[in-house]
Amino acid sequence: MSIARNLVFSALVACAVGGGMMAYDTWTGAEWEVSPDQIAAARAEGKAGLESSPGAVTVLPIRSETADILPFKWALYGLAAGIVAFIGLRKKKAVA
Repeated sequence: MSIARNLVFSALVACAVGGGMMAYDTWTGAEWEVSPDQIAAARAEGKAGLESSPGAVTVLPIRSETADILPFKWALYGLAAGIVAFIGLRKKKAVA
């Protein structure tokens, strides 16, 4: 029964860490170079779009080059945390 408890706890830890990384990346806007919110804010100020560099105006959202890799990053962080939790929960051998 101990192994089942350890597996369940490790799965919960993996989901929590993976979900936490996903929430953090979503909160920081890691998916976007130029987000739709930035363009909407620039348009609200009366500009045509976001001025990304002097003389260059971005009018459409631009996804980050690493946006497609983010789900793999979240899964690997969760898997690593689950493995560490499972190893940490093993029974220790008694020292004679």
